[in-house]
Amino acid sequence: MLQNLIKQIQIPMRNIPRTFSVTTKNFSLKSEEAAPIGVEDAIKDWRGRLRKAGVGDIDFNLKCIVAHVLKRKFNTISDYLSTSLNDKQVQELNRLCEARCGRMPLQYIIGEWDFMNITLRTAPTVFIPRPETEEFVQKVINEYRDVSELNLLEVGCGSGAMSLAILHELPQVRSFAIERSLTATHLAKENAKLLDLEDRFEVFNHIMEADNYLPPELCEKTFDVIISNPPYVKTEEFQYLQPEVTAYENLNALDGGPDGLKVARLVFNLASLYLRFGGKLWLELGTDHPQLVKRIMNRQYSGRLKYIAGYKDQYKQERFVEIERV
Repeated sequence: MLQNLIKQIQIPMRNIPRTFSVTTKNFSLKSEEAAPIGVEDAIKDWRGRLRKAGVGDIDFNLKCIVAHVLKRKFNTISDYLSTSLNDKQVQELNRLCEARCGRMPLQYIIGEWDFMNITLRTAPTVFIPRPETEEFVQKVINEYRDVSELNLLEVGCGSGAMSLAILHELPQVRSFAIERSLTATHLAKENAKLLDLEDRFEVFNHIMEADNYLPPELCEKTFDVIISNPPYVKTEEFQYLQPEVTAYENLNALDGGPDGLKVARLVFNLASLYLRFGGKLWLELGTDHPQLVKRIMNRQYSGRLKYIAGYKDQYKQERFVEIERV
């Protein structure tokens, strides 16, 4: 009788609802989930560490990093301190801030950068365009906005920033470019593809030298416009460059030789051969170069190239040069 009673009160395991164990598991997971962390708390220690590392404009750097962690554009976050991060995002924030303390350029840390109205992929050792370059490119765009058709050559295109920004704004332009760095050449092609501009942009890996200015594919062409932001830092000034530049950027993209015009002189020769008559050469150079270029044009390129004007950047420094093929 006792055995019959035990059998009656036993509950077969198959009658226990399966959802019971699942519900218990879910409850346990939720209870262990970390609460979101406010950005202000997440970055409070990093302000001091970045300052100690010598990083300038700390608030800008932190906002860029937070925007990247949140997978949002920098300009879409009005008050980044009011946002929150989950545990995984905090780990990513810490990793990126650590890299910035090591003076890795912000553009390399994030892996992309906005230039005018386009977003470009970036890569270590590929030159990062400066804000003044946007002014330079905008001046070129304004000059040719109403032209019906234009063949453009860029000398030393790096990531493709200048040519691609022009192509994005001016659908009537076709651009060719040369670049000495193979890494930069591949990156420029990738950026053109990402921006859906590869059908109007061709870049060639080529080291420009005297009497070997262009690759064979371009030697029979002439161009309406040539643009270049050649290396213009004087060799003696390298000791004053920031660690972000000397440790991470390609110094070949910066070294302009004793007077900062070593590569620019090659560009002058190229322009005198491959610009159509009446075509323009536009250069972004150092602050003490425009007047020197003017003297060089008058003394060495008379009858071939004519110095038209020098233009100031946002800091009131004369840095942009316009030259005409005559």
